[in-house]
Amino acid sequence: MTDASHDSSEGDLLPLALARVAVGVLLLLRTTPLLAPLHLPYLAGTAPLLGWPDAHFHAPLGPLALPPVVVAGLCVLRTGSAIAFALGAWTRAAGLVAAQDVVGYVPTLHLLYLATMVLALTDAGSRLALRPREAVAPASSVRLLLVFVASIYLWAGLAKLRGDWLDGRTLALYRASGGLAGSLAPPFLATAALRAAVAWTVAGVELALPGLIAWRRTRRAALLAALGLHATLEVVAAPDLFGWLMAALLLGCSSRYGRQRAAAAGQATSAKLHISSPTPGPGST
Repeated sequence: MTDASHDSSEGDLLPLALARVAVGVLLLLRTTPLLAPLHLPYLAGTAPLLGWPDAHFHAPLGPLALPPVVVAGLCVLRTGSAIAFALGAWTRAAGLVAAQDVVGYVPTLHLLYLATMVLALTDAGSRLALRPREAVAPASSVRLLLVFVASIYLWAGLAKLRGDWLDGRTLALYRASGGLAGSLAPPFLATAALRAAVAWTVAGVELALPGLIAWRRTRRAALLAALGLHATLEVVAAPDLFGWLMAALLLGCSSRYGRQRAAAAGQATSAKLHISSPTPGPGST
């Protein structure tokens, strides 16, 4: 590989590295009291750290109930690993160790841990890192993230193919329980017809995005459409840090590594065909 091609592949992985940094920062914001002054409701229980042993009830992991000192140590280990992951130090190990979920299921937290593990398994640690790792499989790294992001939209869309979602009843219940607390929620959800229209639109966009993201020719437009979707959801629903997390993952998907590698492969093939083509002799007509 020439120096120029090496620099090109390094530059193409920059969005992936930026996604790693952003996801690491979001993990820290969601599991520590850094945002406590904002008094956000979904950050309750993050002081001193998320999952810290206290007087409240904590469900054991099956028959295993860890001593409080062990649980506290794991919380500290998770936080240190998240810092190392964001800074790019021992990225793979740090990302896998940082993905420690508390017993329970919070969708945004679950996705945040999954995203950390997926990025830890890629070459996201080859750029913007204190201890950069040599890129081993850049194209596969980008494809892995693309498949992961596409699967998020696919499963989200399939889960909405239910009557109680498509007719807007689920949105009405969320609104009544205070779940849709965004500043623009009332105009979008004021009537049953509007709620049904919103429900169909969200489900349709989520089901369309996987194929559009997977196809290189429509990927840029699909990523922009996905960002628009999450920006709208942010002002309507204010859904935890979910929109910010998806924006970070979509940034990683914007890598042009696969496209440039395909173009380079095409040029190499053309060059080989040109070299191997017979050269006309002096007497040929």
